[in-house]
Amino acid sequence: MKIIEKKQIYEKYLTTHFQAAHENEYNEFKTYHKYFKINYSKHLNEDKKLKILDIGSGMGHFLYFLEKEGYKNNLGIDISNENIEFCKNKGFHVEYIDAFDFLEKNIEPFDVIVMNDIIEHFDKNEIVQILNLINNNLCDNGKVIVKTLNSSNPFLANSGRYIDFTHEISFTEESLSQILKVCSFEDVKVYPQDIYIFYTNPLNYIAKYFSKFMNLTFRIIFLMYGRKTKIFTKSIIAVGFKKNNMKI
Repeated sequence: MKIIEKKQIYEKYLTTHFQAAHENEYNEFKTYHKYFKINYSKHLNEDKKLKILDIGSGMGHFLYFLEKEGYKNNLGIDISNENIEFCKNKGFHVEYIDAFDFLEKNIEPFDVIVMNDIIEHFDKNEIVQILNLINNNLCDNGKVIVKTLNSSNPFLANSGRYIDFTHEISFTEESLSQILKVCSFEDVKVYPQDIYIFYTNPLNYIAKYFSKFMNLTFRIIFLMYGRKTKIFTKSIIAVGFKKNNMKI
């Protein structure tokens, strides 16, 4: 039986997965800019010279956000040549390389390393390995930002885990915080994802408050079963600092 390697899947990742999920290209970049601005700006200081690495840059949504916000010292890496060619056509600074190979060879540390919807694509051994490599590739005042699916969401946990053939694992706020601490990150905090970003749309407020109500309901139900989980959003965002460092 022929063994299909992950690399074979990722080579066709844009045509077999991303294009179906991201149809309206122009409006989507503008939407993602609003989304990242609300969810990520608080984790980036005002120094536009920050050296930022985007692991698994995909179609370049996060790179677009960084450029629009004035951060110019950015690099995206991806194992999918389709994704890289797409990003190059958009003018983003990207490199076609495996994340492990890049982190093992890199000699210039970064201020911030970001993994958006990437960590779930690795198995447990790979997760420990890449987080250790990320720690080694951060400067003394560096931080890691990790966004991933939230397995505590009662509605979307299962579909999120299996919506992509390359997903290996999913996380709760507890397990994501745990593995970052295991890999020597300090002051680890996990934040809820805010997807209700269209404040000009009145329905946004209805959805936002309904989501808060459901979050409270889930917290009560989980407490009844002895769980102290607090975050039930579609995804979670974790931030960790390099050991013995100063926050940026």
